[in-house]
Amino acid sequence: MDQQIQENLNQPKQASWKQYALLTVGSESVWGLLKHELITGLLGGFPGALGLWLRRKTYPLLFKSCGRGAIIGKNVTLRGTSKITLGDHVALDDGVVVDARGTEASIEIRDRALISRNTILRSRNGRVELGSHADIGANCILATDSVLTVGDDTLIAAFCYLIAGGNHRYQDPEISIRKQGFDKRGGITVGRDVWIGSHVAVQDGASIGDGAVIGSHAMVNKEIESLAVAWGVPARKQRIRGDTA
Repeated sequence: MDQQIQENLNQPKQASWKQYALLTVGSESVWGLLKHELITGLLGGFPGALGLWLRRKTYPLLFKSCGRGAIIGKNVTLRGTSKITLGDHVALDDGVVVDARGTEASIEIRDRALISRNTILRSRNGRVELGSHADIGANCILATDSVLTVGDDTLIAAFCYLIAGGNHRYQDPEISIRKQGFDKRGGITVGRDVWIGSHVAVQDGASIGDGAVIGSHAMVNKEIESLAVAWGVPARKQRIRGDTA
């Protein structure tokens, strides 16, 4: 994908409102764009309990589908809303960005998942899936050009970076890196009931098995088996949960 999305947003023969609509709602729907602008413009920064209640009642109209009891904080940024699905009682804290960009993009956040303040979820012609009761800490980035899945009941602490894709090719020094496209290494899979400590980086192609624990400041670039306790750069299994030896 040779910067396809950037090029799609800079088409000289396409009306600027259509480019903006593709970015914000994921289609060229006039009604969808007007609805998005009215709801987010009037209520996006509305303070207090009344603001939360008004967003709970109106923001579900923006998404591909949205379950009951959504909690949407102030100044949440939504892009590609027609490609975003929320389960029941999902919470998006203040300043969260949920960005589904490109014709193949999708983001699904399942029941009772929590996305904490200033965290970014981004799918660029890829798929992001967050399991039920997943708890994503503040100031994280979860982004993919392929697939990124996080299992049920998984905890991800603050300032973590899970980047599945976006590995620029750079082999030819005669061509700018921007124009050489990307390599994909299979995405990222995080199992259920995983605990990832703060400031962890998970790279494209890595997987973390069910019940694993990843220590703070680790860098995960390969498979971590289920129930492993791992840390380091790169992260290595140090022991298995439940072992008494």
